[in-house]
Formats: sequence, structure tokens, C-alpha cells
Amino acid sequence: LELDPDLEDRVVRGRVVFGNAYEGAPGCVHGGFVASVLDEALGMASAFWGGPSMTGQLTTRYRKPTPINTPLRLEARLDRTEGRKVYTSGEVYAGDLLVAEATGIFISIGLGKFAELRDAKLEREKQAPQK
Repeated sequence: LELDPDLEDRVVRGRVVFGNAYEGAPGCVHGGFVASVLDEALGMASAFWGGPSMTGQLTTRYRKPTPINTPLRLEARLDRTEGRKVYTSGEVYAGDLLVAEATGIFISIGLGKFAELRDAKLEREKQAPQK
């Protein structure tokens, strides 16, 4: 998955190809993987508000079967903010065919909370047994 935020246009554009390992129904990408890349793209777009946020709600609509082994194009954008809620939307295309779309509500967490989460992760990694 490649995601490229365009700060000027405030849109995230991306590309992905799902191989056979991501197959759900025959010849189709499993919907969980489609939702996952939309969550990632919408999450990146949510940062256009000016800080970090976390997924509060993700609604994915599957419009057509998403083909495996096919270049897919993603677009995601920040739609609006209301208090701590950051609203986003995005789509996945196979060529010009819309195969999935999503809306998301992300909750802004602020830089302090983000640093707390990072520090807790680093502490857990220090405590984990070495392999």
C-alpha cells in the first residue's frame, strides 16, 4: 500500500495491488482488507485537521467485487470537523470502476495523548522477551 498526502489539495491518494493471499470470494479481495486500506487512508486524511486522531467509526460500502491482482486506486479526504470529531470519506477504484467507499469519524487525541501511547508502546517493547 502506498499513500501520498497532497497537502495543497488536502487529499490522500494511494495505490495497492492485493495478491492471491488476500482473496475472499473467488477472484475477489476479502472485504476486511478493503476496509483496512480505507481505514488507513481516511486516518491519514484525518491528520489534515492539524494533529493525530484515532478511528471512532468506519462505515464501508462495497459497491462491486474488488478484483485481486489488479491495480487499485484510493482517494481520501477530510470533510469537516465538529469539536474533537474529524469526518472523512474515501473511495477505492479498479480503473474507473468504484468498488468500495467509506466514511469515517476520527477522534482527535492531541499530541500529549499521542506521546503517551508511543511511550507505553516503547515500554512494552522493552519488557517483551527477546526472540
